[in-house]
Amino acid sequence: MSKIALRKVGSSFVTTIPADVVQTLHLREGQKLQVSKENGRIVLTPVNAEYEAVMEAHEKVIAKYRAAFQRLADV
Repeated sequence: MSKIALRKVGSSFVTTIPADVVQTLHLREGQKLQVSKENGRIVLTPVNAEYEAVMEAHEKVIAKYRAAFQRLADV
């Protein structure tokens, strides 16, 4: 297990992920990670690019047809 330190950059904090962890988990530079808290721990989960693309498309459809969806819900 590696120990890492937090550093302050502007109003945020940053840290590094050890190279062996990056390689083992097949992470890549620029990849998005979701941050969550579980039982007092910080959990970083790689964001699936395909899932993210589907969710972005979903949000665009919802925004475009929000009024129609609302009318359907009111029926």
